[in-house]
Parts: sequence; structure tokens; C-alpha cells
Amino acid sequence: MASPRYLLHRYNGTQFSILETNGHSYDYDIVSYCWGDSVNRYQYNHVREKGKGDGLDSEKDQIEGLKWDITIKREKVEMFKKLMCFKDVDFMWVDSLCINKTDKQQETEELAKMFQYYKQARNCYLMMDMPELFDPQEISDDLKLLDHIISNIGGASLLVETMRLSPNLEERLHSWSKKPWISDALSEAVAEISGMDIGVMNCYNTCISQVKSIFENKYFTRVWTFQEMILGKNLQIIGVTAKKMSSIGSLFKWMELARDCDDKARKLYGWIDRARIVKTESISLVLRLIADDINHLHALKEVVMSIDAARIDIINGGPQWWVENQKGISNIFSAIALTPRSCRDMQDLFRGLLGIFSGLFTPAEIEEDIKGNDMNKMSFTFFKRLSSRTGVAWTKLSVSSRQRGQWDWIPIVEQKRGSIEQCENVKPGAESDIEKSVEMVGVVESKEEPEPNHLKTDIFTGVVRLGYLRQSGVAKARGLTGLLGKPQKLMSVHLKEENPQFHFTFKGCNCGKSIGLFRREKIPTHDQPVDVTGDETGRTLAECATILGCIMDPAGDVLEYKRELLKRLDPYWTATDISAKPLEWPDRCVSGTYWASIQSPFGLPTHNMSMNYRLGAITSCGSRLAKGTTANISCEVRVNCGCTIIAPFSLIFEALTAVTGSNLGSANAGRDREDRIYLSDGLGLVQVGDLGKTYNLMAFGGDMKFHTSWASCCRSSRKTLPQKLSQMAPPTGRALIKSDFNHGMMHMLRNYGYVETPSGNLLIYRDHPLAKYQITGVCIDAKIQRKREILDQSGMPLTKGVRIK
Repeated sequence: MASPRYLLHRYNGTQFSILETNGHSYDYDIVSYCWGDSVNRYQYNHVREKGKGDGLDSEKDQIEGLKWDITIKREKVEMFKKLMCFKDVDFMWVDSLCINKTDKQQETEELAKMFQYYKQARNCYLMMDMPELFDPQEISDDLKLLDHIISNIGGASLLVETMRLSPNLEERLHSWSKKPWISDALSEAVAEISGMDIGVMNCYNTCISQVKSIFENKYFTRVWTFQEMILGKNLQIIGVTAKKMSSIGSLFKWMELARDCDDKARKLYGWIDRARIVKTESISLVLRLIADDINHLHALKEVVMSIDAARIDIINGGPQWWVENQKGISNIFSAIALTPRSCRDMQDLFRGLLGIFSGLFTPAEIEEDIKGNDMNKMSFTFFKRLSSRTGVAWTKLSVSSRQRGQWDWIPIVEQKRGSIEQCENVKPGAESDIEKSVEMVGVVESKEEPEPNHLKTDIFTGVVRLGYLRQSGVAKARGLTGLLGKPQKLMSVHLKEENPQFHFTFKGCNCGKSIGLFRREKIPTHDQPVDVTGDETGRTLAECATILGCIMDPAGDVLEYKRELLKRLDPYWTATDISAKPLEWPDRCVSGTYWASIQSPFGLPTHNMSMNYRLGAITSCGSRLAKGTTANISCEVRVNCGCTIIAPFSLIFEALTAVTGSNLGSANAGRDREDRIYLSDGLGLVQVGDLGKTYNLMAFGGDMKFHTSWASCCRSSRKTLPQKLSQMAPPTGRALIKSDFNHGMMHMLRNYGYVETPSGNLLIYRDHPLAKYQITGVCIDAKIQRKREILDQSGMPLTKGVRIK
């Protein structure tokens, strides 16, 4: 097979040229790297005076045959040269130098050959800028030391038990106690107070921090590098610091270390926990910090497993691996969405995957359909082509869609800026509806330079197999139909862009009103925001979660709801006292207060309450809903009784996924026997471009006046709530539906159902018995009661095929 059109050639030791291969084959290596900040196009071989500019020697700058302008910094080009000398490579393919980007036709032709180029290369070097270089073998040896200690020493206090170690291991452990303390979250003084061996804790913290720092490198946050590390062979990480370039091991070695760190963190937690009947405050802090590490490493392990699974699928399946491998396709979308990755241009969100999906588009189709900033056109074209080629209806777990004829099951993506380009097979008359929608969100035709791309790969969260695709473009899926009841509005959720600082505002519908029948006391509104200090963050979050439980899930156990919600949110905050975030903090931080034991919403006069908090000490949240494209989105929730909630997107949508019986977010990433993964979190509920929209939370069953009646009872008796409220039926069968959808007297023949998917169930409906079903929303409850449950011999409800347009 012929080599790439151009290769970077090293000759005479330190001289370089661009070689035109003319269809001949060469043994070459390939480099994968982050481009860095873009620079204006320039001619690299332009002669400069020695000592001028950036101080580089103009004679060494020359690359013979490089006749086109490039847009990558000279310093990066010098790194490529240094790498070839360092690894003694004669021929290397470097995309920024070997693709003439001034020739658009050539660029798209090369783009369609990424699979071929990476599979032909002998070695792939992952070049990463790093502040410090680590030796993976040393980390591996230190993790073995920890494993030996945990396996052979009975107790976690080693101050008097080191004699049970061999002299060599005892010496190594002692040396760790003398090394600089690595942890910022746990001080050396607190570790000593806890009775933990300083050598053990310093060795553990160092190994964990070094492995995490590799996978937190910018390299692992880019779209193109995701594709390259999956397609490349013999992946070797090349670390580059300000003074040194070094080979720091294979990617597979570091991936194994990520798994090993997860194993050792879990073992260390159990080793410390089992050794103590009574846990001191300092030990509880140590356990909580290790628990935080376990959560982080578990997520990292999922990323590693998904990359491994993808590589196996692609190696064994060849360029067309994706045509029949449905599980593999799901794994790819889940893997790239697990850690939101960014790219310079919006089109690269799709172009950066075309090497993995080799042959999905021809060069001409890439240039025509996968370009510019029209996310609507690109996403529709991409999923339509993928569905057509695989025979499977690929769509998103989303509530955003428009009329697209038979292809209506592929959701639309609206944008604030960009051109209005109609997609194929749009129904006659639908153009005016799209134009009205575009006008509402302020989309205008503009010749100005496009805004910087802020979208990330979390747009692929919730990509699911809807069913089989017919030639007409209709998706056929197995679905449960004949739902009991008709959807009625329970509350609305409005999305808006806001300051990313964590905040929570709740205003009960009774606030500002007089309480009781004859008293004049007014219920306070707390309109002014209160800045919560770092040490009070845990208590405040527990209060907020309790309020959300009472409003969002009144039929469930509020105490369990609070724990589940805060576990999913996984917040990190800056505290000044070690006791500010104790082990099992969701309960401990409110212990002794009436917030601690509220299990039913009837135990709290929620509708009389208000709070307005700014939680500035929260630095991040482990929830994926707090990252990527949705990081700066805030939600305003309006309940039908009049209560309002304003909070970050992550908190509100985790609150929706945490309700009793929900299958949204039940596991961050499920996996099959071959370690392929699929995401099931709630991020797929909305689309990029939904900013400014409003969604309605509907319910099929229960009393829609539940919150209103409850609010009336709260107002009549501020402290004691009547027990008769417990006899009311709370809303059930909840689903999130686009706000322009309604159900009224004119829709008597409308029939509802849902299609089960791994990421959550899609709500469907049809207007009359002969119509095809359409997707209208996402079920919050995993199970919605049906009018008639037809059981098969095994006792399970029968599903039937439904056609979805």
C-alpha cells in the first residue's frame, strides 16, 4: 500500500525535507500531538537574519520542499525535528507539515485517509508538553510495594509492624517517609495524627497524583488525539519539558497503571477501614480523600477500558469495522463523551472522527457537508449517513426535534449564530416553522468571522440505537405502547447562560404571603443572596438537596434522594477545617438539625421556605453534567404551584435523574462483557443550542394539583402539616417534553408509549391509530404504567414493533 502523499524526511543526520512519495511505499512513523494556539499562515522557509525573531538559527529552520504556508508555531516544528533525531527516525508523517492546507481539495482527500495513514505507520508517538517527567516503572514498583504491605500486614498502623517487612522493603518504605510530602488535600501533620504510616500515605499519594496528571494532560482533552490514539500502533508517550525530551513509556503501560491505581485505592480504603472499630476524625478524613480518589480513578478506568475496547474492535474489523459492529459504535460515542474534548473548529467535532469511521464520507462529501459552523446540518448529515450505512437508526437521547419527514427521529440542533440551511426531506411548509424558531433564538445570516468554538464532545452523550432503519428512512423499534393517562404539565425548566459560580435559589410559592387564617405574620422571601463560607458548604448542599427531593420526588424517600443526588453531583470545595467535609458528609453535615431525618416531603413546610445561596467555595463537581458544553448553563424551574428554583444545570438535571425509579444516570457508564461502555447519565437530555429554551416536566398519573394543595396546607399551618396530605397521589410517570408540545381536548385519539434504550427511555406518541409514532421527549421514570399489561409465559410485558418517523 502506498505511503502518504508527503513525508517529513531526515537526512545527513540533522537536515530535513518534505518528500513527495509519488505512490511509493516507505517505512515511516507518525506523531500525535496538540497543535496549540493557532498562528497566522506563514512561509516556514522564509529566510530570517540569524539571532533575530525567536532566536532560532535560520539555517536550521529550513525544510527543503515545504512550499506551502503553515499555521503551527516554529517551536513546535523544531520539536518534530528533535523527535526524529531522538528516536532515529528517517521518515515521519506530521499532519501540520505534510498536508497542504491551502489546497482544500487536497486537505479533504487526506482527511479521508486518516485510517490508512495511522494503520500503516510503524510507531505512533504521543508527544505531550509536561511540567515534569515520570518513570512508569518506578510507579509500578511503588504500587507493588503498597500491594505487598496491604496484603501482608494485618493492621493499617505500621508504626510498630514494619519489622514484618523484608529489610529491602522496610528501607524503601522508610525512604518514602523522608521524601517531600505530595498531597495538598491531606497535610502531613494530619496523616501523623491519624496513626497512618507516613511512608505508605506519601507513596500512595505520589503514585495516584502522577498517574492522574498524565491523563489530565491537555493531550487527552482534544478531539483529534482521541482518534489518533485509537488508530495508532505501538503508542509511545514522548514527554517534553522546557529543558528535556524523554520517552516515558507506552500508552498501554500508563493505562495499566490507571487500572492498578484504582485497585490499590480500593484495597487501601478497606485496609484502613477494617483495622479500626472506632474511627477518629483524622482517619475519617483519610478515608474520605481515598474515596474521592476511587471515584476519580473509576471514571479514568472507564475511559481506559473504552479505548482498549475500541482498539480491539478496529484492529480486528479493519477500515469498515463499524458497518456491522453496533456495540462498538456505541462505545466510540460514549468514550469520546466521557471526558469532554474540545477542538478549534466546530466542524472538527465530526471531522475528527472520520478516521475511525473510515469510508463514511467521500472527500467531496466531506467538503460539501462536514464544514463550517452549521451544527444542525453537520449532525443531521452525520447521523443520517451512519444510519443508512449500518441499517441502524442512530439518534440521541434528546427532547429537541423538528419535522424532517421520515427522518424526524434525528433531532435538530439549533444555534444562536450561523446560517439557516435546510436539511434533506423537510416536510413542505416546515421551513417557515424553522425560520420562526431561528428568529426567536436570534440566529442571523452573518458574514462576520465565526465565533470561537466552545462546543465539546459531550454533544455525543446519549447516542443510542433506536431500532432498525428501513429504506424509506423510517426507524422501526421495539416499544411499549398504550400508556395510562395523558401527560399534564407539572413544572417547566428554562435554560439560560449564567456565571458558572455555583448557586442555589429557592422561593416557595407562599413566600411573601401572610401565614394562617387570622395572623398577619408574613413568610420571609430572602431575596438577597448569602455567600456561604467554605466550611458551611456541606450543610448548605444537604439543605438544597432536601428541598429538591421534596419538590422533584415527593413520592420517594427524601433522605435517600438527598444521598443519591449528592453522590451523583460529587462536589469538591475549599474548606479551612479538616472536619468541614467528614466521611458520609451528606448526613453528618446536618446531623442534629431537623434537616437530618426528613424522609417525607410532609415533614417539611417546603412551600413556606426560601433560600438564596452563593457557594463560592465549590471548585468543581465530579458530575459530568458540570463539565463540557453545559458547564456555564443555569436552569430556572417553575413548579405549577408557583415555587421557583434557580441552580446550575448539573444540579437540576442530576435532580431529575435521581428521582425514584429513574433509569437515567443509574450508572455513569455501563459495560458489556468485552468492556465496551455506554453512558446512561442525564446529559443527553438536551442538545447543544438548547440555551434559551424551556422544557416541560409532564406526568401521566397522580394528582396534578398535588403541589398546590400541599402549598395551601403549608401556609395554613407553618409548623405542623396535616396528615391527610399523605393520602394524596403524587405525580407519577414523569417525562421531559419540549415546551411547544401539549395535550388537550383536541387530542383524544393520541396514543403514547416509549422505546427502551440503555441511556434512558424515549417517549413516543401518534395522533391516530394509523399514524407513525414520533419522538416527543425523554422519560424520567423508567416505568410508566400501561393501560393493559399483556404478559407472556415468562411474566414479562410484551413489546411490539413501532414505526417512528
